[in-house]
Amino acid sequence: MYNPTAPKILNDIVEFLQQAKIQISENVEGEGRGGSLKDEGTVKRLLQSNPKFKNLILDVPARRPGDMLVKDYKTGDVYPVNIKTSIGSADNAMSKLGFLFALTDIKYEDLPGRIDWKKFDKLLKERGADVPGKDYWYLCIDKNDSSNVIIRGCKQINCWIENANPANLLQINWNKEKTMPPAARTYKEAHNLIVLGIARCFKKAFNNIPDDWK
Repeated sequence: MYNPTAPKILNDIVEFLQQAKIQISENVEGEGRGGSLKDEGTVKRLLQSNPKFKNLILDVPARRPGDMLVKDYKTGDVYPVNIKTSIGSADNAMSKLGFLFALTDIKYEDLPGRIDWKKFDKLLKERGADVPGKDYWYLCIDKNDSSNVIIRGCKQINCWIENANPANLLQINWNKEKTMPPAARTYKEAHNLIVLGIARCFKKAFNNIPDDWK
């Protein structure tokens, strides 16, 4: 699905993958995530084997967000991309560092390693910035029809699901997301939707704890 606000190279990747007839992996021991991990490698190898993209698809350094980095044709900017293969249901989309990249002026190579939520909040308050085009991107391929491909930034997602599981706070409903154009939001609107959404997830999780554990 073409995204009019995405960088050209990301839309070109979508167009290429729509025609590539990707071989989607079977679940591993009944677990969809195992197959999805294989699919991530399949997508990267396919792009790296294409002359148009091979020098523009980079591996993600350790402790950095995304499954691949995509380098812009002209500017050399890098776009962190989270590769998803999904049957369309709610899918884990949490990335603390990915959200930090999208909502601040911190360069990708300057992102910290693993951080706790207090440091996340501190950096958001100190470095929060509305940088046009700066986002954390999701490339989602339909497991049932690999020609159904969408690219969308975290600031553009319409169908966030707030989860009470601390290990899996924000999810995306891809079935609904694919029926909508990218959301057009101000920086403040995108910031509040993601950050306050995470806060609500933690509150839900806390409310699930037995009273005598608190």
